Amino acid sequence: MTKSYKLTESQIPERRTASLYADIIADFTAQEAESMQVMIEGMKPATLRAGLRRTLRGNEGVKLAQRGEEAFLIRTMAG
Repeated sequence: MTKSYKLTESQIPERRTASLYADIIADFTAQEAESMQVMIEGMKPATLRAGLRRTLRGNEGVKLAQRGEEAFLIRTMAG
């Protein structure tokens, strides 16, 4: 019987999304804009919003807003 799958020895790549979301928040915080739209090419908007929402937990200086399928970061405190 022929197997319909193939197993290959391989190293597990590092996860990148957690630091990617943190980088987005840090870049926004470094800007002086009150709000900015966030997009990641090739990523579904719902996935982007979920990752940002998770990363923003406990961050009182920035919040996430959604308008349709678009995601925006908004500064909530001056400075």
